[in-house]
Amino acid sequence: MTMPDLASHPRVCLAFDPLELHYDFGADHPLQADRMRALLDLLETCQLWHQGDPLLHLPIRPASLDELRLIHTDDYLAAVQQLGASAARLPALPPQQRQELEQQAFRYGFGDGDTPIMPEMHEVSAMIAGGTLVAMSAVLGLPEGGQFASPEGRPVHVFHPGGGLHHAWASRASGFCVYNDAAVAIAHVLRASEAKVLYIDFDAHHGDGVQRAFYDEPRVLTVSLHETGRYLFPGTGDVLELGNGLGRGYSVNVPLEPFTQDDSYIEVIENLLPPLALSFAPDVIISNHGCDTHAWDPLTHLALTTRALQAQVRLVHELAHRYCGGRWVAVGGGGYDPYRVVPRAWALVWAEMSGRPLPAQLPTSWVERWRPSWEAMRERERETWEVMGKPQQESGFPTTFEDLPDHFPPVPRLQEITRANRHTASLVRHLAVPPAVRPAFPPLRQRSPLTGLFDLLHLRGADTPSRSQTLQTPRGPVLLRDFCPPSLVERLRPSNGLCSFTRLPEREHRLLLEIARRADCALALAHTSGGEIVGEVTLAPGDAWWEGLEQVYEVAIEVSRDWRGLGIARNLLAFALDLEAREDLIFFAVGLSWHWDIEGTGLSIYRYREMLIKLFGSQGFKEYPTNEPNIAMDPANVLLVRVGSRADQRIVSQFFSRVLSTPQLPRF
Repeated sequence: MTMPDLASHPRVCLAFDPLELHYDFGADHPLQADRMRALLDLLETCQLWHQGDPLLHLPIRPASLDELRLIHTDDYLAAVQQLGASAARLPALPPQQRQELEQQAFRYGFGDGDTPIMPEMHEVSAMIAGGTLVAMSAVLGLPEGGQFASPEGRPVHVFHPGGGLHHAWASRASGFCVYNDAAVAIAHVLRASEAKVLYIDFDAHHGDGVQRAFYDEPRVLTVSLHETGRYLFPGTGDVLELGNGLGRGYSVNVPLEPFTQDDSYIEVIENLLPPLALSFAPDVIISNHGCDTHAWDPLTHLALTTRALQAQVRLVHELAHRYCGGRWVAVGGGGYDPYRVVPRAWALVWAEMSGRPLPAQLPTSWVERWRPSWEAMRERERETWEVMGKPQQESGFPTTFEDLPDHFPPVPRLQEITRANRHTASLVRHLAVPPAVRPAFPPLRQRSPLTGLFDLLHLRGADTPSRSQTLQTPRGPVLLRDFCPPSLVERLRPSNGLCSFTRLPEREHRLLLEIARRADCALALAHTSGGEIVGEVTLAPGDAWWEGLEQVYEVAIEVSRDWRGLGIARNLLAFALDLEAREDLIFFAVGLSWHWDIEGTGLSIYRYREMLIKLFGSQGFKEYPTNEPNIAMDPANVLLVRVGSRADQRIVSQFFSRVLSTPQLPRF
C-alpha cells in the first residue's frame, strides 16, 4: 500500500507523544493504555500515519502550570504533583505518612477506585492537556500551536486521540480523568483570541467537566450526546442543564435511552447539530469521539456500531468546513474495549479527517498481534457485562474495519427507544435552537398534511402568491413582500446588520433561503430598491411542543441593526399578518432573554421584553402565563399569542390546555 497524495487534502496532523502511553491506572483498570498502542499500530500497519512523518505528526509538549491554572486550582495542582511523585513508593511509606497521602487522595477524587493515583501523574496528565492545547492553537494560528513554514502549512484538522479527559473538575479528579485537557485548551483559546468554540461530546458519559468549566460563558457552546444519567455515571446531563447568566442557552444536553442503536442515533445528531452550529457560528470545533457508545463496550448500555460512529465524524467534518473554515480538533475520550473497538473507531476518525480511505479488511498481521490480548481479557469482560446488566453477545475478534450488520440484531423495545429519543431531541430543539432557525431545519418526523392558510395560499403546490407594499422611511423607500419564493431570496442580499439569529449576514441569507424553500412556511421580507434585505418575518408551524395542534403557527421577526428605529418592525409584522385567513389561525411568538442579539440593542432584558410585548401587542397579541419550559424558567421571557376570531374553539381549548399544562419532560 502506498501513502495517498497529501496535495488533494487539507493539511491534517495527529498529535501524540510517547509519554501519553504512561496514562495507565493498572492492569485491572478499565482504561487501558493498550488502546492507544493498538490504534497507532493499526494506523502504521495500514500506512495511514507514521510518527516520523513531519507532515502527519504534530509534536506536543506539556501544559504549563499557568495554562493548567486556567481551569484547575493551585491546591489541586499541588496535590496531583505530590501524589504522583509518591505513588510508586506509597506502600513503603511509614503508616502515618501513607495515611496522610491517602486522605489527601480521597479529598481530591483519587480515593474512590475510579481514578487511582499513578506514577508521573502530573507529568503525563500535563502532556495530554498540552497536546489538546497545542492542537487547538495550531488550527487557530496561535503561537502555542508551533511554527510552520507558511500559513498554508498550518494544519486545518488535528486528531489528538490521547485527549478527551472530560470529567475532571477544577479541584477534583473524576471518572478516570486527572486534568481536563479540552477545558484547558478552550480556556486558552478564550484568553488568547476572540474565537467562539463549539464543543461536541459524543462520549457515552456526560461531558460534565467541560460543561461545568464554561456554564456561564457565551463564547463556548457545549453539546453533549450521552446515555441518560438515570443509569450511568456521572448522573448529570439533563436537557434542562442549559447554562447560567450570560451562558444561558449555551449548554446543550441530549440524554439518550439505553440500548439506542444506529438509526435513532443518526436521526438525533442530524436533527440537532446543524441548526445548533448555524445559530452559534463557531470559529473552531472540538469534538470528543469517545467510542464507549459502541455495543461491545463493557461500561455503557448504548448499542451503536461503526456505522453511527462514522456518521458522527462525517457530520462534524461537514460542519467544520461549512461554518468555521475547516478548523477542527478531535480528541479520543472514552472507550473500554481496547482491542476490538477503540482502534477501529479512532481509525475511522483519522481516515475521515485526512481523507484517506480505509481498506475493507483489517491487516492480518495486526489481527494476529492483538487478538491474543483480547482473548486474555474475555473472561473479565464477560463479568463486567454481567455487572452492567448487558445481554451477553458471543462475538469474536473483528477482521473488518466496519462492523457487520448481522452481528448486531435489533434490540428489544426498539420502537419505544426510538420514540423516546425523538421526544428528547424535539425538546432540545425547542429549548436550544432559536425559533427563526428551526424552520430551516425541519424535524425528520412526518407531519400530518397542513390545512388552512398554507394550502390556500400555496394553491396546493403552485407557485407562491406574493403581495408587495412600499414603506416610506427616513432613509428612503423599503419594499415589503410576503410569501417570498426562493428565486427572489437568491437575487437579494442581506444587510450587514441582519445577523440576529446566525451572527453572520451570509448565514442569515442561507437561513432565509432554506425557509423560503419550505412549502409549510411563509417568509415576508423588507428590502431596499437596491436589493438589500433589512428585515424579515417568518410564519412556521409550531414545533414539537405543539405537535398535534393544527392551524398553530409561530412568528419570528428580525430587523437589521442598521435599520432599527425606523418603524420597519411594526409595519413588516402588520403586513405579514394582514391575511384574511389569519382569523382562522392561532399565532404565537416567544421572547427569550438570552437571545444573544440583545447585547447589540443596548436594552436590558426586561426592557427588551417590554419592547416585544408592545410590538406584538400592536397586532392583537396578548401575553399569557405558561408552564412551557423556556418561559417558565426565566421571568424575563414571554409568550405572546393572537387567537383568530374564527379559530376552531376545539383547537383553541387544546392550545391553552397545552400552554398551561405541567411539562412532562420525560414524556416529551
